[in-house]
Amino acid sequence: MPSQSFWEEVIKNSQNATFFHSPVWMRILEKTYGHFKNATKGFIFNSSNRAIFPLVAEHSRGMLFKKTKHKSMPFGVYGGVVAEKKLHQEEVDALFEYLTSISITNMKIVENPFEQYTLPRAFIEKSMVTHFITLPSDFEQLMKSISRGRIRNIKTAQKKGVTIRLASSIEDYENYYYHYQKRQDQWGEEAAVSYPWELFLNFFECQKQGIKLWLAEKKGNIIAGIIAFYYNHTILLWHGYTLPEYLDCYPSSLLHLAMLKDGCENGYTIYDLNPSIGRPGVVQFKESLSAKRLDFKAYRWKKGYKG
Repeated sequence: MPSQSFWEEVIKNSQNATFFHSPVWMRILEKTYGHFKNATKGFIFNSSNRAIFPLVAEHSRGMLFKKTKHKSMPFGVYGGVVAEKKLHQEEVDALFEYLTSISITNMKIVENPFEQYTLPRAFIEKSMVTHFITLPSDFEQLMKSISRGRIRNIKTAQKKGVTIRLASSIEDYENYYYHYQKRQDQWGEEAAVSYPWELFLNFFECQKQGIKLWLAEKKGNIIAGIIAFYYNHTILLWHGYTLPEYLDCYPSSLLHLAMLKDGCENGYTIYDLNPSIGRPGVVQFKESLSAKRLDFKAYRWKKGYKG
């Protein structure tokens, strides 16, 4: 396992490392989920290039013996290899030859859309899509690319008294989580995954390490929110919801506007809206903000499969 300093140096020097490749994210996962263990690998190649492959070992007990699954990364968030410099294909081949020769028996990988590599044939691939916005330094320039319909929604939100602020207290996180749980009940089986309160508590405790909870309010009541991760030059949206009774106030539109403006003014260059899980309405919303489609892949591998 790489040292903390090695890990931090590699992802700091990488152009494309995201928050999900960081030791902070790994510590949050281990602290929240007792069955997740850090299995991250570090590599130094003959070229002196260095790479990190963030990896979680997920332990569970079967009927007769303990099972371990390896993921990069859990919950379908970005994983895969990131390096200080773009890897040559022979380096990629050597890296995965090593990973498939050790005690790992199965592995799932969601690659980093911004640093994609060709994996060996034994890895079965699945197509995925995310959307991102390239952030200029001039926010007004970005405003010109947002759709007229989205601009109308933003103005409606402002007229209806919706305001935006950053969360600052544990009570803000508790309020956000309370309404998230209510939305989970309403979504039912459509909810992709359910997250425990401990995860959000750990987010609150790591606020100064690249985590922000943005809130939309009306008359002092929280009506929508977005959790975003900030790392290197990227803002990455991870989680959010709007209370259904306030949909006609368009708080989500105003939230995104505030976050885009903040990103432009603070030197961020990518606003990643994350995969949409095949929901046409969500895709349409993202594209109305001028987001562009980016295709990437997820992979799964099992020892003994030849491809």
